[in-house]
Amino acid sequence: MNIRPNLFGWLFAILICFVNGFELTAADKPNVVFILSDNQSYYEMSCHGHADIKTPNIDKLAGQSVEFTNFHAPPYCSPSRAVILTGRYAMRSGVFTTIAGRSILHKDEKTLPQFLKPNGYHSAIFGKWHLGFSYPYRPKDRGFDEVFVHGGGGVGQMEDYYGNSLFDTTFIHNGKVSPSKGYCTDVLFDRAMDYIEAKQKEKQPFFCFVSTPVTHSPHHGPKELVAQLKAQGIQGNVQLYAQVQNLDANIGHMMKKIDELGLAKNTMLVYASDQGMNDRGAPHGDNRKGLGYDPAHHVPFMIRLPGAKPKVVERIAGMIDFFPTILDHCGIKRPGNSDGISLKPLLLGKEGYPEGRTLIIQCPRSRQATKWKNSAVKTDRWRLVNGDKLYDVTVDPRQNADIAEKNRPTVEKLRQAYEAYWADLPDQATTLSRHLLGHPDCLDEIDLNGMDWYRGGSPWNNGAYNRPSSGAWAVTVSEKGRYRFECRRFPRTADKPVGASKAEIQIGEHTAKIDLSEEAKKATFKLTLEAGEYDLEASFANGKKRFGALWVYVKKL
Repeated sequence: MNIRPNLFGWLFAILICFVNGFELTAADKPNVVFILSDNQSYYEMSCHGHADIKTPNIDKLAGQSVEFTNFHAPPYCSPSRAVILTGRYAMRSGVFTTIAGRSILHKDEKTLPQFLKPNGYHSAIFGKWHLGFSYPYRPKDRGFDEVFVHGGGGVGQMEDYYGNSLFDTTFIHNGKVSPSKGYCTDVLFDRAMDYIEAKQKEKQPFFCFVSTPVTHSPHHGPKELVAQLKAQGIQGNVQLYAQVQNLDANIGHMMKKIDELGLAKNTMLVYASDQGMNDRGAPHGDNRKGLGYDPAHHVPFMIRLPGAKPKVVERIAGMIDFFPTILDHCGIKRPGNSDGISLKPLLLGKEGYPEGRTLIIQCPRSRQATKWKNSAVKTDRWRLVNGDKLYDVTVDPRQNADIAEKNRPTVEKLRQAYEAYWADLPDQATTLSRHLLGHPDCLDEIDLNGMDWYRGGSPWNNGAYNRPSSGAWAVTVSEKGRYRFECRRFPRTADKPVGASKAEIQIGEHTAKIDLSEEAKKATFKLTLEAGEYDLEASFANGKKRFGALWVYVKKL
C-alpha cells in the first residue's frame, strides 16, 4: 500500500488550516479605544458620588466594565502620559514635570504605537500630546499614523496655537494647521469616530487615543450647557461641571458608534483620567496633602473588555500597567524592560497577579530629581510617603495618621523597594531630551519654544510674553553645516513686533548680534556650525531691558 500521496494530502490540508488560522487571527486582532480626560478628579462623576455632575454614560460604562477603584497615576500631565505610552517609570525617560525641558519623552523610549505598528496596527491620537513637539519627539515620530492635536499642556498655553481657545479650536492635523468649528471635545470625538469608522471599513486593527484637553484649565464649558446648569440652580464651578457633562455625552456617542459599527465584540474601551486632583469634588472634601499622597495620584480607570465580566477591582494597580496590559491583550510580546505588569489576570479573574504588588510613584516637579522627594511606595494596605511617613489606608484612607514609628519593619521593607528602584534609574544627565537640528531624517524646520528651556526661566502661558525672562534650549547639531535661526518674541502666527532694538544669539562658542528696527518682528541669524551638543540662547534688548526669544525656528540650509 502506497501511503505517500495520502500523507502529502493530509500535510497539505493541515498547512492550509494552519495558514487560515493565522489569517483569522490577523482579522480578529482586537481594537483599542482609550479615552483619557485631563485633570479630572476621581470624584467628578455621578457614579463616584459627585452631588451636581450628572454622567449617565460614564455610569453606564462603569457598569459594563472592570472598574479599578485603587488605581494610581503620576501627578501631572507629561509624567502620566510617559508612563501610559511606555509602561516604564517616567523618571527613566527624563519626564520630571510639564515644562522646563523636562516634559519631553526621551528618544530612546519605545512607545505603545511603535510596538503595535509591526503587528498590523494603525494608531491615531486626538487631542493632547504634551511629550515634545520638535523632532524626534512629535507624535508622528513616536508611531502615531494619524495626528490631530493641540500644542502645549493645555489649549491656549504658550506652545499652543497663538490665541487658541476651547471654542473653534485650532489643531495641528498631520503637521498642518487645522481650524475647527464647535466645542473642542465635540470636535475631537467626531474626528475619532470618523477615524474608527474608516479603519472598520479598511478592516485594519487600530489604537485610537482620545486625549481630551478637558478638564484642564481654563474651565470654559459649552455655553448652552453652562446656561442650563445655572438655570437649574447649580452652584460651584459650573464651567467645569459643564465640561465633564459634555465629555460624558461624547463618551456616550463613542459607545453608540462602536456598537453601530459592530465593533463591540472586538474592541477594548478604556476610560481614565491622567492624574489625581486632590479629591476635588469628593463627598469628604478636597484633600491637598502634597505630591506624595494618594489624592495626587488616585484616578478613575475602567476597561470594557469583550469576555470580561463587569466587576469592581480593589487591588492596587496603576497607569504604568496600561502599556503591558494592551500588549498582552493584543497578543504582542511585552518588552523585558517594562516596569508595569499586565492586568489581564484581574480582568479575566485568573491567577497570576502578585499578592504583594508594590507600586512606586515619584514626580520631581522640577528639572532635577531628588531622592525620596515627592515619592510614594504603595501596596494594597500601606503607603510610604517621602520615605519617612507611613499610613495604613485600610483604616486611614485620607492618610491623616502617620504610624511609621510603630511599624519600623514595614517602613524598612518599603524603603528597600524604593532603594532598588532608585538604584536602577539612569543618570539624570543622560535622560535630558535634546532637540535635534539638521538631522538627515528630518527635513522639517524645527520649532523651539520657551516651554522647553532646560535652564533659566520656566515660561508656560501667554502671560510670559509680558514677563521678561530668559533661558536655554539643549540642542544637538546633527550635521556640520549652515543653519538659519529665526528668533521671535511671539510666534509667527501672532506676527507681532519684538519691541526691542537689539538681538543676540549664542550657541556654544558662537555669538552673533544685530540691531533691529522699531517695527521688527523677528531677528534672523545664519551660522556655520560643527556637529555636537550645545546650549542655545537667543535674546532681545531694549535699553537695559533684556528678555529671551520665546520662539526660535531653525532650518538647515
